[in-house]
Amino acid sequence: MVIQPLDTADNKTIRQIKRLIASRTARKKSQETVIEGYRLIEEALAAGVTPRVVVYSPKWVERAEGRSFLIRLQALSIHLFYVTDRLFDEITQVETPPGLLAVVPVPEPLPLQRVLERTDYPLLLPVAVGIQDPGNLGTLMRASLASGAASMAMGPNTVEAFNPKAIRASAGAVFRLPLVELTSPDMARLREAGVGVKAATVSGGTPYYDVDWSAPTVLLLGNEGNGLDESWLAQAQTVTIPMSWAADSLNVSLAGAVILFHAAYVRHKAGLGFAPPVML
Repeated sequence: MVIQPLDTADNKTIRQIKRLIASRTARKKSQETVIEGYRLIEEALAAGVTPRVVVYSPKWVERAEGRSFLIRLQALSIHLFYVTDRLFDEITQVETPPGLLAVVPVPEPLPLQRVLERTDYPLLLPVAVGIQDPGNLGTLMRASLASGAASMAMGPNTVEAFNPKAIRASAGAVFRLPLVELTSPDMARLREAGVGVKAATVSGGTPYYDVDWSAPTVLLLGNEGNGLDESWLAQAQTVTIPMSWAADSLNVSLAGAVILFHAAYVRHKAGLGFAPPVML
């Protein structure tokens, strides 16, 4: 019996996938999101995140490794949904559609207390405050994981970490890096726990290479255009990346990566090395 792929968008599963891709409200309500391609689905599986449904098209079936992966998913009792290439192209957000996407649950945020309880390694916690571009946030999550951050915190007015574009930019790091929701009043809890608070600013702060990053540290990274507001800056030591007169600023994800990897270098020189993320 030959299985015919679905070729109509008038289907409950397809309509839900479209809503999840387009709407933050839909993602929040269902606590699910959409990921595309073999690598991201593999990253989710490796992190213990099981897709609710995997959608695939003939483009994916044509590949030997594609068929092998589908057999593996089927063995895990994951629901597989076959659609035409035309229909897949209608729902995808990727320029070169891989012919494979999945609906996955969004993991619960990690309680701040869980991060503070870790005592075997000095805390390194980047905090996104008002970052709006999902590509910037995803890149920052990727840099945070690679530089040895314990986790990453999402401050107010920040794009959601499980926005499909943010997930792609993170290259799957979002599934391996526990996330914390943080508000301005939480800064008091951090200071009480002996955590130093640093805030990245375009100018006027201490050069980042003159700061002691080996101690427990929170790094605040603000909105792409407006930076951090005074309520956050007032609680932190400001840190600046000196740069050539020919440039006036850096992208927030690039600035975050520069500082985080310098912090990793300082910690390595202090004999601390890298630590795995705080796990759920």
